[in-house]
Amino acid sequence: MSERVFDRVCAWQMTPGQLTAAAALLAAAAAERFGPIDQVIAVARGGLKPADAIAGLLGARLRVVHARHNLTSAPYTQAIGHVTCTVTGVEPGGLDGSILIVDDICGTGMTLQTVTFALTRLARPGTQLHTATLCRNAGSPTRPGLTVWDDLREWVIFPWEPPPPPGAAAATLPDPAQAHAA
Repeated sequence: MSERVFDRVCAWQMTPGQLTAAAALLAAAAAERFGPIDQVIAVARGGLKPADAIAGLLGARLRVVHARHNLTSAPYTQAIGHVTCTVTGVEPGGLDGSILIVDDICGTGMTLQTVTFALTRLARPGTQLHTATLCRNAGSPTRPGLTVWDDLREWVIFPWEPPPPPGAAAATLPDPAQAHAA
């Protein structure tokens, strides 16, 4: 299993405005690269906010999959190497069309791989599964279909997470400029 890379210079902090801009970039890039998206599937918990924004922009149905790869949300925690994934409300053959799976970050790639595998087993033949994340850690050998901040070497604090403690080294992410394709 690959490990996340952290230089430990400072944690990156994403602003709410950057989240909104990144979701818009991902939605536009998904429509351009993959064509019409029928469903957006959020990987809960971190993928909920970006997936909701992307689904709204694309006019696509939003669904939620629960996956967990970390025992804790503490900064600089390495992944445990095992991902639990729970898909509810979808019968075998219940997924079809073009589906965009959205998560906040691709740390090692294990969560995206596990969720994609679980959804593939529920999809009709011909279903297209695509992936998108806001960020990707430099240690991940997996490349999402689309990402905004690629090859990050620090922990990322998202707008829905508690801010860093006083005195902790943190810097705002650079404003998003484009979505990068795998």
